[in-house]
Amino acid sequence: MKNLIITTVGRDRPGIVAGISDILYQCNANILKTRASALGEIFVMVMVVDVSKINTNLKDLILKLKEKGVELGSGISVEDEETYKKKKKLVAFDLDGTLISMETLDELAKIWGVEGKVKEITKMAMEGKIGFKEALTKRVSFLKGLPVEELEKLREKIRLTPGAQDLIKELKKAGFITAIITGGFDYFAKYVGDKLGVDYVYANKLVVKNGKLTGKFTGNIVSPKAKLEALMEIAKKEGISLSECVAVGDGANDIFILKSSGLGIGYKPKKLVKRKVNALIDSEDLRTIMAFIGNGHVRRDVIKKLERKRLE
Repeated sequence: MKNLIITTVGRDRPGIVAGISDILYQCNANILKTRASALGEIFVMVMVVDVSKINTNLKDLILKLKEKGVELGSGISVEDEETYKKKKKLVAFDLDGTLISMETLDELAKIWGVEGKVKEITKMAMEGKIGFKEALTKRVSFLKGLPVEELEKLREKIRLTPGAQDLIKELKKAGFITAIITGGFDYFAKYVGDKLGVDYVYANKLVVKNGKLTGKFTGNIVSPKAKLEALMEIAKKEGISLSECVAVGDGANDIFILKSSGLGIGYKPKKLVKRKVNALIDSEDLRTIMAFIGNGHVRRDVIKKLERKRLE
């Protein structure tokens, strides 16, 4: 690999340029070009960096850059030049913790009085300590007997992650295909998908009998590999390659899809995910993702909207 493209986005603050540049200097990487724009407090910087003569392992350099970006309060992506230039056509999102702020299964467990049991298994699964299918099966079993009315009440309480609605709108306007691929449940995923106008929704289904949950579910999205297979199915239908896809997620069950896409973006990701993805975002506002999409050209209209939102 000869060149890296480093993109940072976040609130304008002292130290972003210096922090990234210092790491590159220490590792003997040569900055060939820098483009920066500041719109109010929103700061976007794109660097083209020659890494052909670095004095360290490339993976270590990339990890240091990502850690520094998060430390400085910025979203950051580190891509090779070829991948960066590849036109992106599809963006796939996880649901819980990404498009919506809540973990729906944990919320259902809270309603049914089994929050502690379910939350512990959720934590272990998101950290990659137990298999996702095993974890999901155990968690859902605790919900046996929960009335469907409680799902309806919870659905009404769903709040989209800040910026989600505007982000999907801008993606659609720009011609992107959008998808929700979640190991969660269609009862919530389809609701959010319809609300946002998402093209594809892949999720599992809770089994209901006599108006109550049976403690079982049906569906194929029960593993990290299954998430990737769902994305591959969509890509095949649309006649595009995985390198033209962007995936956004936060947990261990998203790793396959994040690593296999043209660009994997960890949104407020768990520790394990941070080491595996090209891009990280710690911002509350999902619209910052647009700085990483579109052949490297920052969507200035979206950035302007971010600034206007701050002033409201």
